[in-house]
Amino acid sequence: MNSESTSSEVLFLLIPEYADWEFALLAPGLRRGFGIWAPQYDVKVLAPDEGPVMSLGGFRCLPDYTFDSMPADYAALILVGGTNWWGEEAKRVVPIVQQALARKKVVGAICDASAFMGANGFLNEVSHTSNGLAYLKERAGSAYTGATRYQAVPSVRDGNLITASGCGFLSFTCDVLAALNVTDEANIEGIREAFTSGIFPEV
Repeated sequence: MNSESTSSEVLFLLIPEYADWEFALLAPGLRRGFGIWAPQYDVKVLAPDEGPVMSLGGFRCLPDYTFDSMPADYAALILVGGTNWWGEEAKRVVPIVQQALARKKVVGAICDASAFMGANGFLNEVSHTSNGLAYLKERAGSAYTGATRYQAVPSVRDGNLITASGCGFLSFTCDVLAALNVTDEANIEGIREAFTSGIFPEV
């Protein structure tokens, strides 16, 4: 497990119109290990308030925690992308991310959540990616000065911070699993190959 935490909980932060597919592999990888490795983490949903959060696909998810009731300790914070990372809910996420980074938690941000990270100055000193450099610059504005650290790849891990494009959810999954030390590299690469080829690995 993450040596920086005594908790087994991974918090998936959802705001309205979140992208369903972007954590569809990561959550079961953490909670059930795809039947390949032993489960180590509990998946929890973090949302602005207690009401259901609707996804882009129309699924409603009930949160385990709100921004006001979230635990003091957790293993990782995963910011799930979507179309509403520029609304009022997103502004309330800034101090949550600040605290997570300060405490050296594993933090993942995919799709527009990565652009949100850029817009709030979190990507200026780390290697990162997003939905294209031009898109990131346009969305993040003058707060973003980290273009020289941008990598045009599906997912980038720099220490405990993982960023990914909205199409990079498989690589994002693998990078977060590695950051949390859920299993060895061979198993993680086996999952990457399985979901790339469509052929599940022998166990």
